[in-house]
Amino acid sequence: MNVRLRKIEVDAETADLLEARAAALGMSVPALVAELAGNESVLPKDLAGLRARGEGPWSPEAVQEDAQRLAEFERARMGLPWHEVKAWMESWGKPNELARPKPRRV
Repeated sequence: MNVRLRKIEVDAETADLLEARAAALGMSVPALVAELAGNESVLPKDLAGLRARGEGPWSPEAVQEDAQRLAEFERARMGLPWHEVKAWMESWGKPNELARPKPRRV
């Protein structure tokens, strides 16, 4: 595959945020930026097909459920910081497995 590269400049703070977010998600910065821009080509074919047809996580029901959950979060502000969830998940199956974090106002 012949990929044509282009340089896009961002300030250092934005670059740091993109790099940290991509690392936390286990993806490259270009893949993260493409995902943020809605690039269908970064999705596996089966997911791209679902998205194109408005099915699965892109179905009207799933989108409505997401909207309701977001509205409930904005109302109650109950949740967990990602770093706590990540630490808990990374401890699964280890001798000192962490207890499930409890939601709280954030």
